[in-house]
Amino acid sequence: MPENTDAKSWRDIRPVALAVVTRATDGGEELLVFELRDEAADETFYRPPGGGVEFGEAAADAAEREFEEELGVAATAGRRIAVLENRFTFEGETGHEYDFVYRVEPSEDVSDREELTGTETDGSEYRVTWKPLAAFRAAEPPPLYPEGLAAALSR
Repeated sequence: MPENTDAKSWRDIRPVALAVVTRATDGGEELLVFELRDEAADETFYRPPGGGVEFGEAAADAAEREFEEELGVAATAGRRIAVLENRFTFEGETGHEYDFVYRVEPSEDVSDREELTGTETDGSEYRVTWKPLAAFRAAEPPPLYPEGLAAALSR
């Protein structure tokens, strides 16, 4: 019987650390998010800064490292908000992650910057902006990933 080279195993589940930063405005609380695009699904979606946890690295340390790598600003991880299982399809490929979500405190004030540029390790750049948390709780919210994050931020 031929081997299925597309089969995935438990080794393909990726641990991810996400860094949550919020700011208070007259209109309510806002969340700092990457604006990303899935061309295959024709969808624009949002996700906090973050990325993979390296072998031997604590998830809180990964949240700090990823925030600094992507935004060029050091940050200190605080309280863990949630651990969310994220099974998804992006650009036609299935993925599976466990997302460790931490509230982080940037070393410099980013709340007065309306937009930032996030950079991935491959050099690709993304728009980073503030979105009202209330928008993600609306009847037809813009997609915020991982699923369950908006509810976790409400607790």
